[in-house]
Amino acid sequence: MNIFDKILLFSFIFVANISFCFSQNEVDTTEVENQAKKPKFEMTKSPSGAIYRSLILPGWGQYYVESYWKAPIFLAGALGLYASIVYNQVEYNNYAEILEGMSKDNPEYEITLLRREYFRDNRDMSGFYLIGVYVLAAVDAYVGAHLFDFEVEENLSVGFIPHSMNPRVAVFIRF
Repeated sequence: MNIFDKILLFSFIFVANISFCFSQNEVDTTEVENQAKKPKFEMTKSPSGAIYRSLILPGWGQYYVESYWKAPIFLAGALGLYASIVYNQVEYNNYAEILEGMSKDNPEYEITLLRREYFRDNRDMSGFYLIGVYVLAAVDAYVGAHLFDFEVEENLSVGFIPHSMNPRVAVFIRF
């Protein structure tokens, strides 16, 4: 048995037995009773609904989770990129038509070819940016839906306590 086989065997045994290392033998009945008494938490806003709305129209998911100031930002970004895609496609088509009627001997041929490629590249980059706006809007709406019911209490505090034995400062956070 070579060293690789020994390492593989040891790794397999370790992974197979790791679940036994962290198992709990006794059940705490007070914890089970406390969990049974708690009312089940239900989210007010659906994360999947927020994602679907954002994928249909960027900003709609933000409107759904009541982040009203973000909705026009995502919508304006998407509409601007749509306009950029349309403009660059029209210009690409114009230069493609010009190239069809032009011979390769013409001194303007290379410049026209470069301009056509420029508008094609800009159209493609605008498309990638548009996908990024859609993904960013969906992720933001998803996080917003999860954090919609999150409440911060008034007694949240941070303080410093000087340590008596060591010349350090301890930081505590009280919830």
